[in-house]
Amino acid sequence: MEWNNEIDSFFETGSAKCPNCGANIFFNEKFGRLVCNMCGGIYEPESLRPLGRIENRDTEEAGEEEDNKQEFVCDSCGAAVVTDYNTAATFCAFCGSPTLIKRRLSKSFRPDYIIPFKVSKEEAIEKYLKWARTNKGIPKEFLSEAALTKITGYYIPFWLINADCNALVGGSGQVSEQEVIANFIIDRKIKFQVKNVPFDGCKKISNTLMEAIEPFDYSELKAYNDMYLPGFYAQRYDTSALDMLDIIKIRIDTYAEGLVKHFSTGQYEKVSVGATGSFAENFSQSYALMPVWFLNIKYDGFNYGIAVNGQTGEASGNLPISKGRVRTHSALEVLKNVLKYLLITLIPALIVTIPAVIGVLATGAEEDYRASGGYGPVPFVVLSGLIVWTMFSVFGLKIFIPFIRNKYRNTRFNESVTIDKAPGVEEYIDLKSKIDMENYDRFSHMSTRPENEDRDDPARENLFTLLLSKIFK
Repeated sequence: MEWNNEIDSFFETGSAKCPNCGANIFFNEKFGRLVCNMCGGIYEPESLRPLGRIENRDTEEAGEEEDNKQEFVCDSCGAAVVTDYNTAATFCAFCGSPTLIKRRLSKSFRPDYIIPFKVSKEEAIEKYLKWARTNKGIPKEFLSEAALTKITGYYIPFWLINADCNALVGGSGQVSEQEVIANFIIDRKIKFQVKNVPFDGCKKISNTLMEAIEPFDYSELKAYNDMYLPGFYAQRYDTSALDMLDIIKIRIDTYAEGLVKHFSTGQYEKVSVGATGSFAENFSQSYALMPVWFLNIKYDGFNYGIAVNGQTGEASGNLPISKGRVRTHSALEVLKNVLKYLLITLIPALIVTIPAVIGVLATGAEEDYRASGGYGPVPFVVLSGLIVWTMFSVFGLKIFIPFIRNKYRNTRFNESVTIDKAPGVEEYIDLKSKIDMENYDRFSHMSTRPENEDRDDPARENLFTLLLSKIFK
């Protein structure tokens, strides 16, 4: 409370000025730092010690060196894209509107880096279709040629953030031996560095969608040059890195949790991270353009965004599910499994019946009965085989029906398109720097394993259910 009072007093005196540019600085309560919105300076609240800078870019007027570029602005959603004078735009890929206003470049456009396109339009469509077809139940409109022809190559603005990270991570860990569990309190302090963590600066595209097609291969990062622009569009950023401080902190917290779990794997059988608090310093940023094939499809009154990494071909998107197609697919799956079940239960009956029929035919008894105008033993043997088949099928239904019902439910539940999560800390941690982890873990208490724990463990299932799981996987 005393520290907060000091901060309040600090602002009331009017002395909260940026040491770099003299503008007012403000405390970001989620980020835990003083931030200057004018020059992007970040400062420690207690001492005004500089912790790096995240500045706004391209705020000045366009110069003569940028006269070779033009800008298209969507009159419907306001999206602004930059391209060369020989590349025309006929529709907005973000909302589908054909109302685009062409104008001379207004503000400067000078990114630091760019990764050129490697995936062609045809390859991007192929990658998308391959990914989309793994998700059953997608409406046919999302696989139609008419929709796919509108896929457009964009250079998306990204802020690449470097920082020295400090984190406090709490949680719990367990070590078990038979029915006894030793519980520990996890308490760690971690210092690590992250390098070129990407945050997209485009409001029109979901951050989650852009994270799903990461990572990009930074070995192909090149100094920005207008020569990479013809034939493509470059989205102008509308979210600065300063506007994304909260998102940056959330991702750093996630990386800290990932490090704790990684380094606790050999120590605990189960690890649960409860609370994470992080702060970072020595911030720096780069402004880079990343290649993305983007497709917007309007369906049932909603816009659905799809993205394909223009360098690696990774595809992802938020797609709707057709309940009718899901039900049809699930019903066909159940029918296929029922037929497979009947075929499997037929095998024991055939094992019993075929040798018996062969034995009867070998003795010639069947011919003798037919010669006398009667029915031989073969029909009775076949009938016995059918009875055996029926018995196997009926008795097996006690296990098969619950099994197939659960499988049907799981099939329906899983028929949804989920977007991949952002890559883990291993992708962006600076391996050239040292990772310092102070371990203050301590023993908590002993407990016994709950009786119903691991009830769904395959080892506890009966043999027949295990066989079904293998056969009907």
